[in-house]
Amino acid sequence: MKQTDFIAELEFLTTEQGGRNNPAHSGYRPHIEFDNYPDYLTSGQQTYIGQKTVELGTKVKAEIAIIGTEYFSKRLYKNMEFKFCEGSRTIGFGKIIEIINADLKCEDDIDQKTINLNLYPTDIKNRLKSDYRKNYGEAIWCIQKALISNKDFRSNRILRALIYTGNKDIVHLKKMIELARTDWRDLLLNAEYEHPNKRVRNFDNEFGKENIKASR
Repeated sequence: MKQTDFIAELEFLTTEQGGRNNPAHSGYRPHIEFDNYPDYLTSGQQTYIGQKTVELGTKVKAEIAIIGTEYFSKRLYKNMEFKFCEGSRTIGFGKIIEIINADLKCEDDIDQKTINLNLYPTDIKNRLKSDYRKNYGEAIWCIQKALISNKDFRSNRILRALIYTGNKDIVHLKKMIELARTDWRDLLLNAEYEHPNKRVRNFDNEFGKENIKASR
C-alpha cells in the first residue's frame, strides 16, 4: 500500500442523504475533491484507525494515501476540508487533522488566496480559459507551480502580464514564466510598455481596463 499522506476525520453520509448503500471497509478508495481545488480530482485510499468498517452516518479517523501528490505539493494544510465521492455522487466529507507527507504541507501562515489560482480574480481565470482553450489545463498547471515556488508571481499584476505576453501560446507562456523567474521587471516591461519610457497598459487593472488613455 502507498505510504500515508495525511490523517483525516471523515464523516459518511447516510443512504437517505445520498451516500452509499452499504458500509465502507478499510481500503476503500473514493475520489477526493479538496476545498477550493475543484479543477483536480484525485483518489484517496482510506485506512480506518482502530476499526475495519465504518457505518453510514458516522465519523471515523483514517489514514489517507492519495495519487497525484505532485499536483498538491506545498498546498495542503491542517483543517483543510474536502469531500469524497463515487463519480458525481458525494459520499461524505473530511477534514485534515495531521499531514504526514511533508512534501504536501504548505508554508505556515500563508494566505491561500496568494497560492491558489482558483481564488484569484474572475477576469484572470476567464482570460486564461479564452486564450488557452485546449491548453487551458496545462496553462493553469504551469502558473500554479510558479505561484507555489516563487513569491514574485503572487500578484494580480504579474499574472495578468504573464497571460497577456503568453500571446495565447502555451510554449510562449512557459518562456514568459521563465523570464519572470529571472526578473519579473522584464516581464512587466514586455507587457506594459511600448517603448522603454512609454507605459501603455497597467495590469493592476482588470483585463479590458488595462489600457492607459493617452494624455492630451
